[in-house]
Amino acid sequence: MEPCPGPPLARAATTGGDGRHDAGPGWCPAPLATGCSLSQTQRAMGMHGHLTFLLLSLYAPGTFVRTTVLPDLPRVVALSEDAVSGTRVAEVTVSCSNSSSSPNVTLDSIKPDHPFNSIAISSDPTDATRFQAEVTLRAGAELNAHRVNLYTLILRAACPGEDEVEEQLFVWVTAGHVLRCDTLFASAEGDLVQVLADVAPRTPLYVVLPQPLGGLKFRLQNNNTPLTLTPRGLVLAPDNGFDPSKDIQMFRLEIEVMDHYGHNCSRAVRVEVLPSRHPRVTFPEPHPAVTVTEGIGPWEVVTQVRARGDNVRYAILAPVAPTLFTIDEETGEIRSTRRLEMIRVHLLIQAYNKLHPDDHANVTVNITVQGTDRQAPRCTPAIFVSQVSETVSPGTTLVTLTCTDTSTDGCLHYALEGPPSSRSHFCMEGPQLKVNTTLDYDSEAMAALGFQFTATIVVTVGGQPLQSTRVPVLVTVTPVNEFRPVCPASATFTVPETAAFDSVVGRVAGTDRDYPLDSLEYSLEGGSGPAQPFSIDRRTGEHPAPSPAPATAPWHLRVASSSRLPAGVIRVVGPLDSQQQKSYRLVVRLTDIPNDLDLRNRQSSLCNVSVRLQV
Repeated sequence: MEPCPGPPLARAATTGGDGRHDAGPGWCPAPLATGCSLSQTQRAMGMHGHLTFLLLSLYAPGTFVRTTVLPDLPRVVALSEDAVSGTRVAEVTVSCSNSSSSPNVTLDSIKPDHPFNSIAISSDPTDATRFQAEVTLRAGAELNAHRVNLYTLILRAACPGEDEVEEQLFVWVTAGHVLRCDTLFASAEGDLVQVLADVAPRTPLYVVLPQPLGGLKFRLQNNNTPLTLTPRGLVLAPDNGFDPSKDIQMFRLEIEVMDHYGHNCSRAVRVEVLPSRHPRVTFPEPHPAVTVTEGIGPWEVVTQVRARGDNVRYAILAPVAPTLFTIDEETGEIRSTRRLEMIRVHLLIQAYNKLHPDDHANVTVNITVQGTDRQAPRCTPAIFVSQVSETVSPGTTLVTLTCTDTSTDGCLHYALEGPPSSRSHFCMEGPQLKVNTTLDYDSEAMAALGFQFTATIVVTVGGQPLQSTRVPVLVTVTPVNEFRPVCPASATFTVPETAAFDSVVGRVAGTDRDYPLDSLEYSLEGGSGPAQPFSIDRRTGEHPAPSPAPATAPWHLRVASSSRLPAGVIRVVGPLDSQQQKSYRLVVRLTDIPNDLDLRNRQSSLCNVSVRLQV
């Protein structure tokens, strides 16, 4: 979802059939109504700042979490001022340790004259320890978004024999709307949507209303179509996608939209499916027959097939048994699964488009394993796979091969084959595979290799003809947390005294030499509060995206977004007053993200940060 504000579809709140909106992560509430006083607005926004900090704290690693009683709270829900009496505002889950009886849930409000009924409790038929607490609109209640647009409700819940828990529910009252048929569709014949036949299954193709109103119901009047209309007014591609082999296809949808007043609109939407533009999967030519000598070891490359097309993947269709060969689904390399003896096999290989499996082609590969007068050496292990720490010392022996030769005049020779990186980091001393140089995990060169080395130990026996055995080697380098995070050389910032909520003060750019480089978590010692009105972005992308400030107040309620923001950014989360305090000394803890097999092996550093207020 795009950060708010964004496209109308991305900004739309989740709309239920009862006229309420559950604010999703991309929903932006409207600015506070001008009828609210400055002090009321500041109190409401301060509560939201407390909510934001509470949400961040709940996800902090290492925090001890008690048994959840109200796992759905705190949260913000939207309610249209057009909502009628009895409208369900929110449904909250209450979780108890036992199912002896229902919990006691009460509802209070910061304002005593709230328009909501007492909590109604119902049991969960699937879980005897879970209950549903329903908040509904009181009979005769009249909502006015211009007078009061934010209610802060306090829910207190106590299960039998458990401590009482208190959480908050924020109800945001939005202005009402009226469904107008003259603006629902762009033309008298209905909208035309064009889409390619290779679009992924259940891809959103069309939205009936870019900004849905509260309490709308969407219904598909004709059922002779593979397309789907969701309760939120989204037209989706078929569950199995379109048939890419057909020419242009046309589907017509008769859609009815109805609001909770009984007003309805009906019009057609046409979906035109155009032929796919991607090339079909094909084998350019028949695959030649392959002949190998018996005794070839497991995981040896026997041959490779190549097909043309997009997103090509490979699979062996036959024979199912015995499984003498396997194929790499991405590269098409065919390898042996065991030591081969004399046999003739016909492999049926299929190449297909990963996104559209119906687009495929088949080819037959004939493999003949022929005999030989001399046998290759037999080695144990036949495959060597290992993990080694990046701190392993050069000269360390990783494996010693035990090879036998049936000939009487044979002398075994050992050699290491593979990429230059493997041959430089490892070497053979007789039958021993040893570490040749330091294996440094914390480098881009190692990352480019995927922290893995592949090689092949070739064991050859003398005589004529030469016979050899190949032992595949896979060595994975594991990380060790060697270095402590380093604070920046200077961290002094100046911020205006009038800085708005969520204003950026500066960024603490710590460094860490362990790979991935500079992967750190940031936290403020002592947390945020009146004495320390600042917060810090813990990780990349975890801070809410900023919203435009309203004209009537210096603070604005914000909701979380998926924007990718840098970590270590210090922000204002409370009022600043230079008459009370001209500067702040913050202590920021840098903790490296686990980069060790032992997740408990983490290192941290404390950095001093100075923030001065500019009058």
